[in-house]
Parts: sequence; C-alpha cells; structure tokens
Amino acid sequence: MSPFLASLLPHLRVNATERYRQVYSRIGLTGLLSWALSLIGRDDLIPLWLVASLSVQALEFVAVRPFAKGRFPERHVEARILLMLVAMVAMATVHAGAVLIFWQSGQPPLMALALMVLVGGALNNVASGVDSRPLFYLGATPYALSMAAMPALAWGSAHEQVTILAVCVGFFMLAVHTIWGRMHNDRRAVVAAREEADRRRVQTEEALSERAAMAAIVSHELRTPLSAILAGAHMIRAGTNPAQTHATAELIVDAGHLMTGLLTDMLDQAKIEARAMSLEDRDFDALGAIRDATRFWSANARAKGLVLREPPGEQPSAWVRGDPFRLRQILNNLLSNAVKFTENGVIELRLCAEPSEDGRVRMTIEVQDNGPGIADDAMSRLFTPYAQASQETARTYGGTGLGLAVSRQLARLMGGELDARAGPERGAIFRLVLVLPAGQEQDTPRPAAQPERAAPDIGTLRILAVDDHEVNRRTLALVLEPFGVDLTTASDGLEALRHLEAQAFDVVLMDVNMPGMDGREATRRLRAGRGLNHDTPVIGFSAGVADDEVQACHDAGMTDWLAKPLDIRALYAALDRAKPPELAEASRLS
Repeated sequence: MSPFLASLLPHLRVNATERYRQVYSRIGLTGLLSWALSLIGRDDLIPLWLVASLSVQALEFVAVRPFAKGRFPERHVEARILLMLVAMVAMATVHAGAVLIFWQSGQPPLMALALMVLVGGALNNVASGVDSRPLFYLGATPYALSMAAMPALAWGSAHEQVTILAVCVGFFMLAVHTIWGRMHNDRRAVVAAREEADRRRVQTEEALSERAAMAAIVSHELRTPLSAILAGAHMIRAGTNPAQTHATAELIVDAGHLMTGLLTDMLDQAKIEARAMSLEDRDFDALGAIRDATRFWSANARAKGLVLREPPGEQPSAWVRGDPFRLRQILNNLLSNAVKFTENGVIELRLCAEPSEDGRVRMTIEVQDNGPGIADDAMSRLFTPYAQASQETARTYGGTGLGLAVSRQLARLMGGELDARAGPERGAIFRLVLVLPAGQEQDTPRPAAQPERAAPDIGTLRILAVDDHEVNRRTLALVLEPFGVDLTTASDGLEALRHLEAQAFDVVLMDVNMPGMDGREATRRLRAGRGLNHDTPVIGFSAGVADDEVQACHDAGMTDWLAKPLDIRALYAALDRAKPPELAEASRLS
C-alpha cells in the first residue's frame, strides 16, 4: 500500500460514516434537481442526470458501507480505498457540474438553488473530511471549481456584478476553509484528549494492578517472619525449655531483621519515586567498602559451602567522594542475591578504578555468581519493583523484587548505572559503573571496636515514654524495666505534658505521630514553658524517616531521634547519650 493511502486509512471510518448518513438526503436532492430541470425546459437532461446521479450514489454506497460499519476489508484494501476516493470525487463532480446548468438559466430562484446546492455540498464535505486534510481537499475541489466558474459564466453581465460575485465566491471559499480548519483542530484536540485519557486509564489500571501485586507480595513476605515471631513468642509464653530460650530469641530477632529489611526497601523505593532521596557527600575508600561488604556476607556464604572471593589484597585503595552508605546498600543487595541464588561454587567481586584527567574516577564493580542465571525474557523485568524473574523463582527463593530496583535507582542517583548479563557458562554478572570525584585519602585509622557491654547502665534514669499504641508502651516497659528504670507512660501529648508538669524526668521518649496533640507539638509546648522539664532531653521516634520529617523533629526541640521499628541497641545508646552529666560521670567512675 502506498504511503498516501496508508495515511488515509485511520480517517476513513469517520469520512465514510458521514457520507453514509447523507445517502437519503442526496437521493432527495436528485429528485429536487430533476424537477428544477423540468422547470427550465430541459427535460432532455433529466434521464442523463438521473443515471449519472444515481450511479455515483450507488457506487459510493457500495464503497463506503464497509468502512462506515467498521468492517475494514481484509483483501484488496488498496483497491477498495481507491474506489471510495473515486466515488467521493465523482459524487462532488456530478453535483457541482449540474448546478452550473441552473446558474446559466438566469432565473433568480434557480440560481439561488444552484448556490444552495454548492454551499450544502461544501459544508457536507467539511463534516465528512474534518479528520483528514487530503480527504477534505479531494471532496472540496469540484465544488471550488464550480464556484470559480460562476463569475466566468456571468462575464457578459455588468462588470460590477461580476466583481461582486467573484469577491463573494472568494470569501465563501475562505470561510469554508477557515471553518474546516477550526473544526479540524478541535477534532484533533478531542482525539488527543481521548488518547491521553485512554493512556492515563491504562496507566491507572497498571498502577492498580502493580499495587495489588505489591500488596500480595508484601503480605506473603511478611507472613514468614510474622509466623516465626508469633511461634517464638508462643513458645516463650508456654514456658520454653531454658536450653531453647536463646535459640527462640535468635529466631525472633532474625525474623524482626527480615521485616525491617523489607520495610527499608519499601521506604527507599517510595523515597526514590517521590524524589526525596538524599545522598551523602564525603571521602571514602571504595575498595574498603567492597571488603566490608564481603566480610559481612562471608559467614552466610560459608554456611552454604560457597567461596566468596574479594579483590586481591595487593590492589590499591580507591578513594572517591560520594555516599559510602548507599554504595554498601547496593553491594549488600547484590551479594544477598548472589548468596541466595548460588547453591555451590564461587561468588566473585571485582573492582576496576580508572582515574581520569578531570579529577574523577570511573569505577566498575562486578559481582559474578554461579547461580541458575537469568533467562532472556526475564532480563527486561529484572529491575522492575515487585517483579521476579519468574514464578518459579518467586516460589523457590521468595523476596519482593525490590532490592535490584532500589539498587539501580540508587546507582542512577549517584550518576552511574547498574545492569546485568548472563555469565559465560552459567550464573549472572551484575555490573555497577560509577563516575565519582576523586577523594582525599584519610590517614586517620579506624577506631578500634569497643567491646559491647552486657547490659546498658540506665538503671538510675527516670523516663517518661509517650506513645498512643499500648503495644509500643508495653514493648518499652519490657526492654527498660528489667534494668531498674523508673518508667512512666502516657498515651498522648496532653497526658505527657501533665506528667511533665507534675514531676521531674531525666529523659522523655516521645512518639512523633499521635492523634490529638502529636509529639512535635508537645515538645514545642514543653520547651516554651518554664517547668521542671524545660531542658529535659526528648528522644523522638517515628516510622517517618524522610529528611524533612527528621529535621521537623529537631526544629520542634527534640534532642535525638530514632526510627521505628526501634532497634534496642540504638535505644540504649540514645538513652546513654541523654543521661544527665552527673549520672554519666557516676557511671564512668563506677
């Protein structure tokens, strides 16, 4: 099919539908013009007129009917389109030519009839050709030529009359073209709006489908750790054998870490989509970050009988400037997948750091595993949130599919890229490419790790814990009261302020989001007053971890902040930092 005919195909149905609707009016017009011919004594032309008019109408009826009914022919499409175009031009030519006979009659009623037929034909052509410029011009040309001939046929009349007629014809043609142009633009705007609405509808349906899939996946992934937590708690409540208590506690802790990791990935994905993710900017050793990640996952690899191979010891450090925490997050996600999917063999990390003359370093980090590999059809959705390589992968290994999606988006936020390819024989190779400014080497050695104390020294603290959920208040009592803490609880900001007015406290643990008066407003009122606890440290805790939310807590007067779910060690460390100086000094001397 020629490009011209192919360009007309999307617009043929509208044109054919309009022309199909005009069949009966054109038959009536044929009868009217036959009667007019008899009035001017041209009965000899009536048979010729009827044959010509009805023939082209029959031809057009046959040509446009399939397109008007939406039944586009499967065979001989090009010939059928040409037949429709020929019928359209023939119809306009027959009517435009016929009216010239009435125009030459010199009788005003018949001349008016000729003008009405031409005007009606031109306006009908506007309606049927509104979608397509070529279709409009094809249908309008016979009428335009007929109108242009009118002043020429009247040439023998007065010069002024011919001039006025020519001007009127010109203005009418311009008006018809202007009307068509406006209708054509409006039609295009309507079509564009409809297409945009359809696109948004599809996007909404896809988003709803993705949300449903996300809910199903997250629900499934949360049930596993929740089952472990509930089973462990039931065993402890039922009086577990003391020999099993430690193992039960480890089970609950591991399940809690699994849930925290899932929530962290979901939060990072939401922050990236909302463009609220911020990056740190400081000097660090990329090779050291790789070795830290390797050491972190080495125990898991050994437990499966895997060899985790890091860059060689003689490889020089690679000091760059960027966000070491996010780099470690990407590496942890890649190593987590590698350990999960590899049943035996080697997992290898490689680093290639290439300094450039512009003071930047191009780093290529590769993680190669010996797992089942990635099918070609799964590669396109590998980095899609909440998607797995296959249903079999989801059933066998679980997971939300968020880790790789978050990792790629973090890499792009850092100005790099993360991609994957199949290994040479089996497995997969994930490649992270980052171009970062060169960093300054830090000479200060890392501080030696301090031995973890068996129990925090918080027994002398008077603590007010404020949270609207009873379960959270009971949790805080469970982890604080065994150390001899003098704990008071409150369920909202107003109750907390009443306690703070009545007695002195060493520390306030304040939930940020509570119904009624929230934690920030309660802290502002506490700081604005001059009561017993005006300067008492307030540690806020909340599930909202966006930078602006944390800053809002500090602006309200909170001295420290913890993320939910609470990490018990972080809670003890925050309480230790918040100790009054005299208690801290007493703890140090003891």
